[in-house]
Amino acid sequence: MKLFFITLLFLSLPLKVHAGFPEGKNGFDIKKIENNFKLPCDEIGNDKCIARSIGIAACTLVFGIEANKELPESIKNSDLIFRALMKGNNLDVNSIFDENLSIKNNVKEEAIKSINWCRENIKLSIPKLTNLPKEDLDEKKLEELTETFPKFYLHTLETIRRGE
Repeated sequence: MKLFFITLLFLSLPLKVHAGFPEGKNGFDIKKIENNFKLPCDEIGNDKCIARSIGIAACTLVFGIEANKELPESIKNSDLIFRALMKGNNLDVNSIFDENLSIKNNVKEEAIKSINWCRENIKLSIPKLTNLPKEDLDEKKLEELTETFPKFYLHTLETIRRGE
C-alpha cells in the first residue's frame, strides 16, 4: 500500500518534458534518425504517423528557436528531421493532402495534439518567433499566439505544398 501511494505521488508531480534529437558538431545524424527512430505506423496508421512526424518537426523548430538558433537554421533542422522521419518510416507526405491540397482534418487534429506536446516551449519561443515588442506580448496575447502556432505551422505546410 505504501508503494502505491509513493507511485501515485510521483505520477501526480508536474514534470516538464524536454525532447529533441542529439546534435553533434556536424549537426544531426540524419542516417541514424532514419534507421533508428521508428514510429508504430502498423498499429496507428500512416496518417497518424505522419501527423506525429509533423509534431516532432514543429517541436524541433521551436527547440531550435528556444536554443537561440536563427529562424532559417531552425527551419532547416526541422525540415531535415521531418524528411528523415518520413524516409525512415516509409511514409509519403502527399497522402495527407486532399484534392484541394489541404491537410485532411483527421491529420490536422492529430498533428495539433502532437505539436502541443511542446506547448510550453512554444510559449517560451513566441517572443523570438514574432519579434513583437514586449509591451505587446501580455499574457493573453502570448496564450493566443501559443494556441495559434500549431495551426500556423500546418497552414505553412499547406502553402508549401500548393507552391505558393
